[in-house]
Amino acid sequence: MKLFLDEVKNMIELKEKLNENDNIQQEYKVAVIVYAFDEDNRIIFQRRGPGCRDERFKLETIGGRVKEDDIDFRSALYREIVEEVGNEANIEIEEFITSTYAKTYDTRNNKEQAWVYLAYKGKLKSGELKIAEPDKCLGYEKYKIGKVDENELSNGAKELYKIVSEKYSYLK
Repeated sequence: MKLFLDEVKNMIELKEKLNENDNIQQEYKVAVIVYAFDEDNRIIFQRRGPGCRDERFKLETIGGRVKEDDIDFRSALYREIVEEVGNEANIEIEEFITSTYAKTYDTRNNKEQAWVYLAYKGKLKSGELKIAEPDKCLGYEKYKIGKVDENELSNGAKELYKIVSEKYSYLK
């Protein structure tokens, strides 16, 4: 479910923004993700590994959960980028795209988990993507808009991919 298009900077602003939305569960986690494009305008996806708590072996973009000690969402996203692809890749965060809400099933804890996703557009400026968390990432796959099999996308990525595909259709 699409939530809003204007960027919020931190948890305080997000909670204020979601305060009046009755469709959002009281308990949710926040994830920051980047739709990073390479020099050929292909989106960089990662194949989720067996160590992931949900949606194993599905495609998802780079990013992850916001932690309590993250100062703001962009800082959290830079932290996640380094955690997932290492220090050698220079991914620049360009602009906020949108926010969405989705639920996944957490197989580690055997329960449904609600997520608020904050999506940004980015560009791989230089360097090489490394697999920094081999149990959580099997590798990277790059697809032009319209070329990825949407059945291979995680639940959280499906709606976002449609939004990104429409907004950046000129990058096909």
